[in-house]
Amino acid sequence: MMRSNSLPMYDFPEVRASTKAILDAISHVFTNLVDASETKFPEISSHADLIRLWRDERTLFSQSCGLPYVESLHDCVDIVATLKWTGISDDRGWYRTVIVAREELGVASLSEVRGMQPVITNQQSLSGWCSLGVALSEATMDPQFVKPYVESGGHVKSLQMLQDKEADFASVDPGTFQLLQRHRPSLTNGVRIIGHGPHVPATPMHVSKVRTADFGALQAAVLEVFSRAELASARADIGVDGAVAIGVSDYALIPGLVARANAVLPRR
Repeated sequence: MMRSNSLPMYDFPEVRASTKAILDAISHVFTNLVDASETKFPEISSHADLIRLWRDERTLFSQSCGLPYVESLHDCVDIVATLKWTGISDDRGWYRTVIVAREELGVASLSEVRGMQPVITNQQSLSGWCSLGVALSEATMDPQFVKPYVESGGHVKSLQMLQDKEADFASVDPGTFQLLQRHRPSLTNGVRIIGHGPHVPATPMHVSKVRTADFGALQAAVLEVFSRAELASARADIGVDGAVAIGVSDYALIPGLVARANAVLPRR
């Protein structure tokens, strides 16, 4: 069975060549350690597509979001590392979601968004829903403080909804926001950062539990690839310094954050 390796969370055409260079290096190393594997750029149109990809036994290495990992994936994957975003991540590989509002609204913090329209990516997103709810809970515990949220299906779409005045504020993964500032400024111009989510571990990279290779060998291989000098330009293009080893315990805080978010932006 040919296995696949992918990094779907930041699969932007503008940096795909750099992503492919890193994935090809991982595929080459993994082929020497475990079953043959190859780089893939799967077609993703919904969160359900991502869940199927991550749970598919043919997927050897991939990247997900911390919330679906905790709620849906912990039984089928093992976390090996996370990306260390340049100027964003701390030494542990943790970061804070960016909360933005339409600049023309004139708001400077979440305490000023009463009656406004939030947009979330989906109810299984750590950055796109949970972090926004936690940050909002620091301003209010009233679930009617803002209008009922609408769902966009992705960070790019959330920002487009702000540009189209279909929503007033959103929370965006900081790595995504940085990439869009550089490559698609039309989506980030005209929005203002009004807050940040809590410190959380960044998006986990993981390997399938269905494997023959030792976990330690696979984790070491991923960290080594992300540190290679010949991939420095690829890392810089994506906006990362490398990868950081991370584990299950880092994500143990997420259920508590979900409870806080659910109090003011309840799942439905």
